[in-house]
Amino acid sequence: MKDVSAGWWLFLVRGLLALAIGVIALVDPGATVAALILLLGAYLIVDGAFAVVKALRVVRSDKSWWMLLVAGVAGIIAGIFVFALPGLTALSLAFIVGIWAILSGVAELYVAVSLWRRINAGWLYLIFGAISVAFGAYVLAIPALGLAYLTILIAIYGFVAGFALIGAAIRLRGSGHVAPA
Repeated sequence: MKDVSAGWWLFLVRGLLALAIGVIALVDPGATVAALILLLGAYLIVDGAFAVVKALRVVRSDKSWWMLLVAGVAGIIAGIFVFALPGLTALSLAFIVGIWAILSGVAELYVAVSLWRRINAGWLYLIFGAISVAFGAYVLAIPALGLAYLTILIAIYGFVAGFALIGAAIRLRGSGHVAPA
């Protein structure tokens, strides 16, 4: 049997990283555009790596492990694109961010449904997934707003996603539920 709550700290780290991105993007959106591109790339890679680690840790105990793996790999690939092409236009960056948010959001929704039956924190992860999908759809629908406006959206996303993930981590840490073999 594998303890579902064993990886609570991975949710916490992901939430703290999302909050950090939100704070940086909100403090000075105009001056942080170039830095935000690099920070976003780093966040996508680190967040993706943590999702991959979590997926590999629960491969035997959770049927939805592969969706978390897909979300992690999508994040890593999106982050690599951001670093490889830092001069991307706002339009291109908006498409990369939008597609990543939708793919990871769908995967998070799938994981939320799986967690719903085992712990009482599934709704927090459901919120994270729904916000990811909605954010991605919004960015894809209106890509011409430019990167400066996108920083405000990323800040909002960072705060909401960060708090949702931290809340899920707290609930997971306290749940102590054991998954069936």
